[in-house]
Amino acid sequence: MRFNTLGTFEVTHEDRLLTPTAPKQRSVLALLVLCHGGLVPVTSLIEEIWPENPPASALTTLQTYIYQLRKLFCAAGNSHDGVLVTKPLGYLARIAPGSVDADEFEQLAGTAKNALEAGDPLRASQLLHRATALWRGDALCDVQRGPLLDAHAAKLNEAWLQALGMRVEADLQIGRHHQLVGELRGLIAKYPLHEDLYAKLMLALYRCDRRSQALQVYHEVRRCLDDELGIDPSPTLQRLHQNVLSDSPSLRQVTPVVRAGTAAAPRNIVQAQLPADLSDFTGRTAELAELDRLLTPEGSAGRTFAVTGMTGVGKTVLAVRAAHAARSRFPDGQLFAEFGPGTEPADVLGGFLTDLGVPAADVPAGEAERAKLFRTRTAGGCGLILLDNVSSAAQIRPLLPGGRWVVLATGRRLTGSLPGVVPMLLEPMSTDDGVTLMSKVVTSRNILHERGTVAAVVHRCGGLPVALRALGERLSVNRHWPVTKLAARVIGDDGLRPELQAAGVDLHGPFREDLAALEPRDRQVLTRLCESGLDCFTAKNAVAVVEGSEREAEDALDRLVAANMLRVRVQADGLEFHYSLPPLFKDFCTGTERPSHLLQVVATIPREAETGIAVPG
Repeated sequence: MRFNTLGTFEVTHEDRLLTPTAPKQRSVLALLVLCHGGLVPVTSLIEEIWPENPPASALTTLQTYIYQLRKLFCAAGNSHDGVLVTKPLGYLARIAPGSVDADEFEQLAGTAKNALEAGDPLRASQLLHRATALWRGDALCDVQRGPLLDAHAAKLNEAWLQALGMRVEADLQIGRHHQLVGELRGLIAKYPLHEDLYAKLMLALYRCDRRSQALQVYHEVRRCLDDELGIDPSPTLQRLHQNVLSDSPSLRQVTPVVRAGTAAAPRNIVQAQLPADLSDFTGRTAELAELDRLLTPEGSAGRTFAVTGMTGVGKTVLAVRAAHAARSRFPDGQLFAEFGPGTEPADVLGGFLTDLGVPAADVPAGEAERAKLFRTRTAGGCGLILLDNVSSAAQIRPLLPGGRWVVLATGRRLTGSLPGVVPMLLEPMSTDDGVTLMSKVVTSRNILHERGTVAAVVHRCGGLPVALRALGERLSVNRHWPVTKLAARVIGDDGLRPELQAAGVDLHGPFREDLAALEPRDRQVLTRLCESGLDCFTAKNAVAVVEGSEREAEDALDRLVAANMLRVRVQADGLEFHYSLPPLFKDFCTGTERPSHLLQVVATIPREAETGIAVPG
C-alpha cells in the first residue's frame, strides 16, 4: 500500500485508489498517516476536524469515520485492524516502512545532505532530483486542513524548499548552471523574497558568461526588498554582488571533488524532468486524446508538435498532462526547459548536454556546435522534449534532436517557419469544465449548488483556467464568502484584476508582451476594437475600425486571430465568421492602467447606434 502526501493526498493498493472522498474522513486519515507509528489522541483528531465548537456528537462521529476507513481497507484485502489500530486514548496507523512518500523524501534529502557536506555533489544531485520528483504540488493541497495538518503541511513545504536549495547548490557545483537559469527565475516568481534563490541565479548567470544579467538580478532583488520590507539585501548577497562586479576568481566553477575510495556515480542517468502534473486537471478530453495519438515515436525520425493559445488558457498544464501520459513510450528520457526572459537556445542546449552525460568542460561554447553535439548524443535514441513558453521557430530549431525523439512545445504564438511542425490551438474552457475546475480548486466546500453563479464567474473570466484557479483560491482563503460575494466583486468593470492580483496572478505583463509583438497597424485595430464596447462582430462591422475595405478588415481580423488576440467562430454557411474579444484582454486594453502605447491611440469607435453594428446572437 502506498500513501502519497506530497501534493494531492492519495492512498493506493495494487493500482487501486483507496482515498476516501468525504473531506473529514480524508483529514482524519491524512493526520494518522503523517503521524504513523505514533498515537494520535482522540482530542487531537476532534480538534483537527472541528477547530471551533465541536458538536456534542463529535466522538461518535469520529468513531464512525474510523469504522468507514477500516471498511475501505478491508475491501482491499487488509485485516480489520491491519492499518488503523485502536488504543486506549486514540488511534495509530500501522504502515509498512517506505510506504509514505514523505518518509522517502526525508530519507533521500538527509542522505543527499550528508553527501553534499562530504564533497560528493554528483551523488547529492542525483538523490535530490529523486527527492524533489516525489512532489506533485504543495503538501496535502487537496485536504481540508485544521491546525495540526496545517502545521504538518507547512513543515513539509519548508523541507521541500530547503531540499530544492540543496539540489540547486549541488547542480551548480557539477556544472549544470545553464539548465538552472530558467528554473530559478520561475522559483523567484513564486518566492519573490527568498534571497538565496536570487544569489543562486546570479551565480548561474555569471557562470553562463551573462555577467550583466547577474548584476541586473541584484538590482531587482534590492528594489523588491526595499519596496516590500524597506530593507537592504543581506550581507551575503551584497558580497556576491561585489564579487560579480570585480570578476572575482572565487565565482568560477569548482570541479567536484569525489571522496577518496568512492567511485564517481554514472552520468548516463535516464532523465525524467517533466514538471509535476496537476491533480485537479479538468476537461480537455478531445485535446488529450489527440496528443495521446500524436505523442508516439514513429519511423526513424522525430517529430515536433506545438500547442499555442492566448495567455492563461492552460497550454503548459495540458502539455505536462499529455507528456506524463506518454512518457512510457520514450525510454531514453524526458527533458524539459522553460524559456524565460533572456533564455537562449544555447543555454538550454548546455543544460541538456550535461544532463545527457557530457562533462561541463566538454560542452562547446557556441550554439551551432552545441546543437551538433546534441544531435549526436540523441541519435539512435527515443525520448521526449518539452519546451515551455517558446515564442518563435528560431528558439526550437537548434533544439531539434536526432534519433526518434519527439518535441512538444508550448507558447502564446509561434512566429517564423518550422517545417513539419504539427500545430494545436488551445481554446478557453467550456462553461461546464470551468465550473468543474473551480469546484475542484475549492476543496473546503461544495460550490456546485451555486452552479449558475459559478458559471457567471467562468464567463467573466472568458474560460481562462489561470483566472479560474486564482478565483477558486480566493474562495478557499475566504471560507466565509458565498460564491455570490465573489461574483459581485468580479462582475464589475474594475473588480476582476484586484481579485486575481490578490491570488498572485497578474496577466498584464504577458498582455503587454502580446501587444508589443504586433505590427503597429494591427495593434491600433485591436485597441479600437476593445474600446468600441463590442464583444462580438463580423468583418463588415469592423470596416469603421480598420478604415478600409471589408476585405482589408477581414485580413486584419485574421492576423489578430493568428496572433491569438481574437477568437473566431465559423457560421453554419461556412462563409461568415464571427469574431470575439477575450474578456480579460478587453479589460486590459480599456482599463485605467493601460500601457503608454495604447494611450497614443486617440481614435474612438462610435457606438452601435451610430454605426449600425449589431452583436450577433
